[in-house]
Amino acid sequence: MSDLDLLAGIVGSDGHIQKLGGYSVYVINKDLEFLERIVIPLFIANTKKTPKISFISSGFSDGKYVVRVASRDLWKTLVEQYNIPAGAKSKTIKPPQLFSIKNRKDYLCGWIAGDGSVTHDRMRAKVEIWSKNQEMIMWFKDVLREMDIESTCFLEKNKTEFILRIGRKEDVLKFYKTIQIPHPEKQRKFDILIKKWIPDSSAIQNGVTVSVSSDVML
Repeated sequence: MSDLDLLAGIVGSDGHIQKLGGYSVYVINKDLEFLERIVIPLFIANTKKTPKISFISSGFSDGKYVVRVASRDLWKTLVEQYNIPAGAKSKTIKPPQLFSIKNRKDYLCGWIAGDGSVTHDRMRAKVEIWSKNQEMIMWFKDVLREMDIESTCFLEKNKTEFILRIGRKEDVLKFYKTIQIPHPEKQRKFDILIKKWIPDSSAIQNGVTVSVSSDVML
Protein backbone atom coordinates (compact mmCIF):
# COMPACT_ATOMS: atom_id res chain seq x y z
CA MET A 1 0.00 0.00 0.00
CA SER A 2 0.99 3.61 -0.53
CA ASP A 3 1.57 5.40 2.77
CA LEU A 4 0.24 8.72 1.47
CA ASP A 5 -2.84 7.40 -0.34
CA LEU A 6 -3.77 5.37 2.73
CA LEU A 7 -3.32 8.35 5.06
CA ALA A 8 -5.32 10.61 2.73
CA GLY A 9 -8.21 8.15 2.78
CA ILE A 10 -8.15 8.07 6.58
CA VAL A 11 -8.07 11.88 6.85
CA GLY A 12 -10.78 12.21 4.20
CA SER A 13 -13.15 9.99 6.14
CA ASP A 14 -12.19 10.40 9.78
CA GLY A 15 -10.00 13.48 9.98
CA HIS A 16 -9.92 17.24 9.85
CA ILE A 17 -7.66 19.81 8.20
CA GLN A 18 -7.16 23.11 9.98
CA LYS A 19 -8.67 26.01 8.04
CA LEU A 20 -7.23 29.08 9.75
CA GLY A 21 -4.11 29.88 11.74
CA GLY A 22 -1.89 26.93 10.94
CA TYR A 23 -1.27 23.72 9.06
CA SER A 24 -2.50 21.06 11.46
CA VAL A 25 -3.95 17.77 10.25
CA TYR A 26 -6.07 15.67 12.61
CA VAL A 27 -7.45 12.15 12.79
CA ILE A 28 -10.21 11.60 15.35
CA ASN A 29 -11.10 8.04 16.33
CA LYS A 30 -12.09 6.06 19.42
CA ASP A 31 -9.90 3.05 18.58
CA LEU A 32 -6.52 3.60 20.21
CA GLU A 33 -5.01 0.46 18.66
CA PHE A 34 -5.82 1.76 15.17
CA LEU A 35 -4.27 5.13 15.96
CA GLU A 36 -1.10 3.72 17.52
CA ARG A 37 -0.46 0.98 14.98
CA ILE A 38 -1.62 2.63 11.77
CA VAL A 39 -2.29 6.38 11.96
CA ILE A 40 0.65 7.62 14.03
CA PRO A 41 3.25 5.66 11.99
CA LEU A 42 1.66 7.02 8.79
CA PHE A 43 1.92 10.58 10.10
CA ILE A 44 5.56 10.01 11.03
CA ALA A 45 6.36 8.45 7.65
CA ASN A 46 4.85 11.39 5.77
CA THR A 47 6.03 14.30 7.93
CA LYS A 48 9.09 13.06 9.86
CA LYS A 49 7.35 14.47 12.92
CA THR A 50 5.88 12.75 15.96
CA PRO A 51 2.20 13.70 16.25
CA LYS A 52 0.51 14.64 19.49
CA ILE A 53 -2.35 12.56 20.85
CA SER A 54 -5.05 13.72 23.25
CA PHE A 55 -8.38 12.44 24.52
CA ILE A 56 -11.70 14.26 24.39
CA SER A 57 -14.58 13.04 26.54
CA SER A 58 -18.22 13.20 25.59
CA GLY A 59 -21.40 12.97 27.58
CA PHE A 60 -22.98 10.88 24.84
CA SER A 61 -20.23 8.34 24.18
CA ASP A 62 -17.00 6.90 25.52
CA GLY A 63 -15.02 9.77 24.02
CA LYS A 64 -12.44 9.85 21.25
CA TYR A 65 -8.73 10.26 20.72
CA VAL A 66 -7.37 13.09 18.61
CA VAL A 67 -4.06 12.71 16.78
CA ARG A 68 -2.59 15.98 15.47
CA VAL A 69 0.46 16.85 13.44
CA ALA A 70 1.46 20.25 12.05
CA SER A 71 2.98 20.04 8.57
CA ARG A 72 2.63 22.59 5.80
CA ASP A 73 3.72 20.09 3.15
CA LEU A 74 1.21 17.43 4.22
CA TRP A 75 -1.52 20.06 4.58
CA LYS A 76 -0.96 21.33 1.04
CA THR A 77 -0.77 17.83 -0.43
CA LEU A 78 -4.03 16.72 1.17
CA VAL A 79 -5.84 19.90 0.11
CA GLU A 80 -4.42 20.28 -3.40
CA GLN A 81 -3.72 16.72 -4.56
CA TYR A 82 -6.38 14.79 -2.67
CA ASN A 83 -9.14 17.46 -2.77
CA ILE A 84 -9.79 17.32 0.98
CA PRO A 85 -11.01 20.79 1.98
CA ALA A 86 -9.75 22.56 5.07
CA GLY A 87 -12.48 23.05 7.62
CA ALA A 88 -15.89 21.40 7.25
CA LYS A 89 -15.65 18.77 4.52
CA SER A 90 -18.48 16.25 4.66
CA LYS A 91 -20.45 17.77 1.78
CA THR A 92 -17.64 19.54 -0.11
CA ILE A 93 -14.90 16.91 -0.33
CA LYS A 94 -14.13 15.77 -3.87
CA PRO A 95 -12.65 12.52 -5.22
CA PRO A 96 -8.85 12.59 -5.42
CA GLN A 97 -7.01 12.84 -8.73
CA LEU A 98 -5.35 9.43 -8.69
CA PHE A 99 -4.49 7.87 -12.03
CA SER A 100 -3.49 4.37 -10.90
CA ILE A 101 -5.97 1.75 -9.71
CA LYS A 102 -3.46 0.84 -7.01
CA ASN A 103 -3.51 4.41 -5.67
CA ARG A 104 -7.30 4.56 -5.82
CA LYS A 105 -7.55 1.22 -4.04
CA ASP A 106 -5.22 2.41 -1.26
CA TYR A 107 -7.27 5.58 -0.77
CA LEU A 108 -10.42 3.45 -0.56
CA CYS A 109 -8.76 1.21 2.04
CA GLY A 110 -7.88 4.24 4.13
CA TRP A 111 -11.43 5.56 3.93
CA ILE A 112 -12.89 2.24 5.06
CA ALA A 113 -10.35 2.05 7.89
CA GLY A 114 -11.33 5.52 9.04
CA ASP A 115 -15.09 5.48 8.76
CA GLY A 116 -16.27 2.34 6.98
CA SER A 117 -17.90 -0.58 8.72
CA VAL A 118 -17.88 -4.36 8.65
CA THR A 119 -21.24 -5.68 9.77
CA HIS A 120 -23.61 -8.57 9.14
CA ASP A 121 -27.22 -9.48 8.48
CA ARG A 122 -28.12 -12.94 9.84
CA MET A 123 -24.38 -13.72 9.81
CA ARG A 124 -23.97 -12.63 6.19
CA ALA A 125 -20.99 -10.30 6.18
CA LYS A 126 -21.35 -6.82 4.68
CA VAL A 127 -18.99 -3.91 4.10
CA GLU A 128 -20.49 -0.41 4.16
CA ILE A 129 -19.41 3.17 3.59
CA TRP A 130 -21.64 6.03 4.76
CA SER A 131 -21.22 9.59 3.49
CA LYS A 132 -23.20 12.80 3.05
CA ASN A 133 -21.39 13.24 -0.24
CA GLN A 134 -22.94 11.35 -3.16
CA GLU A 135 -20.03 12.11 -5.48
CA MET A 136 -17.61 10.33 -3.15
CA ILE A 137 -19.93 7.33 -2.81
CA MET A 138 -20.21 6.97 -6.58
CA TRP A 139 -16.43 7.33 -6.96
CA PHE A 140 -15.90 4.46 -4.51
CA LYS A 141 -18.45 2.39 -6.43
CA ASP A 142 -16.42 2.95 -9.61
CA VAL A 143 -13.15 2.00 -7.86
CA LEU A 144 -14.71 -1.23 -6.60
CA ARG A 145 -16.05 -1.98 -10.06
CA GLU A 146 -12.50 -1.61 -11.42
CA MET A 147 -11.65 -4.49 -9.09
CA ASP A 148 -14.67 -6.44 -10.38
CA ILE A 149 -16.52 -5.94 -7.09
CA GLU A 150 -20.14 -4.80 -7.37
CA SER A 151 -21.90 -2.71 -4.74
CA THR A 152 -25.23 -0.97 -4.21
CA CYS A 153 -25.73 2.70 -3.31
CA PHE A 154 -28.81 4.24 -1.71
CA LEU A 155 -30.04 6.92 0.68
CA GLU A 156 -30.45 5.84 4.29
CA LYS A 157 -33.95 6.07 5.76
CA ASN A 158 -33.58 9.60 7.15
CA LYS A 159 -32.23 10.75 3.77
CA THR A 160 -29.25 12.53 5.28
CA GLU A 161 -26.50 10.14 4.17
CA PHE A 162 -25.71 7.89 1.24
CA ILE A 163 -24.72 4.28 1.83
CA LEU A 164 -22.51 2.10 -0.33
CA ARG A 165 -22.92 -1.57 0.52
CA ILE A 166 -21.02 -4.64 -0.59
CA GLY A 167 -23.50 -7.36 0.27
CA ARG A 168 -23.66 -10.11 -2.34
CA LYS A 169 -21.78 -13.22 -1.27
CA GLU A 170 -19.51 -13.33 -4.32
CA ASP A 171 -18.63 -9.65 -3.98
CA VAL A 172 -17.97 -9.85 -0.24
CA LEU A 173 -15.65 -12.81 -0.78
CA LYS A 174 -13.88 -11.06 -3.63
CA PHE A 175 -13.38 -8.00 -1.42
CA TYR A 176 -12.09 -10.21 1.39
CA LYS A 177 -9.58 -11.91 -0.89
CA THR A 178 -8.46 -8.64 -2.50
CA ILE A 179 -8.30 -6.13 0.34
CA GLN A 180 -7.01 -6.19 3.88
CA ILE A 181 -8.58 -3.39 5.90
CA PRO A 182 -5.80 -1.34 7.56
CA HIS A 183 -7.71 -1.26 10.83
CA PRO A 184 -6.83 -4.18 13.13
CA GLU A 185 -10.19 -4.50 14.87
CA LYS A 186 -12.25 -4.22 11.67
CA GLN A 187 -10.10 -6.82 9.92
CA ARG A 188 -10.38 -9.19 12.90
CA LYS A 189 -14.16 -8.80 12.85
CA PHE A 190 -14.18 -9.44 9.09
CA ASP A 191 -12.11 -12.61 9.56
CA ILE A 192 -14.50 -13.90 12.23
CA LEU A 193 -17.62 -13.16 10.17
CA ILE A 194 -16.21 -14.85 7.08
CA LYS A 195 -15.23 -17.95 9.07
CA LYS A 196 -18.70 -18.19 10.64
CA TRP A 197 -20.42 -17.57 7.33
CA ILE A 198 -18.22 -19.99 5.40
CA PRO A 199 -16.79 -22.58 7.83
CA ASP A 200 -14.34 -23.93 5.25
CA SER A 201 -12.96 -20.46 4.55
CA SER A 202 -9.30 -21.40 4.91
CA ALA A 203 -9.10 -21.87 1.15
CA ILE A 204 -10.11 -18.25 0.55
CA GLN A 205 -8.23 -16.68 3.44
CA ASN A 206 -6.94 -13.23 2.68
CA GLY A 207 -3.23 -13.36 1.94
CA VAL A 208 -2.88 -9.64 1.36
CA THR A 209 -0.46 -7.74 3.57
CA VAL A 210 -0.05 -4.03 4.11
CA SER A 211 3.28 -3.20 2.52
CA VAL A 212 3.55 0.36 3.77
CA SER A 213 6.20 1.66 6.13
CA SER A 214 7.63 -1.12 8.26
CA ASP A 215 6.36 0.70 11.35
CA VAL A 216 2.74 0.37 10.20
CA MET A 217 1.69 -3.10 11.21
CA LEU A 218 -1.55 -5.02 11.28
